[in-house]
Amino acid sequence: MKTEAPTTSLGQTLEWLRKELAEMQVQDQRLLLTLRHLHSVLEELRTESAHWEDARSSGGTSPIRARAGSETRGRPPVSSRGLAQLIRGEDSRRSSLP
Repeated sequence: MKTEAPTTSLGQTLEWLRKELAEMQVQDQRLLLTLRHLHSVLEELRTESAHWEDARSSGGTSPIRARAGSETRGRPPVSSRGLAQLIRGEDSRRSSLP
């Protein structure tokens, strides 16, 4: 019976390690999705910033009008609260409120 105890303990340890690795893989996937989302948001902000700089330097269109026109295209702006929820891994639900 003394030989069975280490085998059971080793089996339980291996099972625990498998569970931990599976959880880590899920976390890695979430972090990857978050990173990709943050990268796309940063690219959008860079593009918008360049657009504002062009509008400001050209003098033809005010930055406010340029921004108003850009808000109707693409995705809505991301709030800092939404980014915080995304980073924490919380499921974000779209609300009916703007």
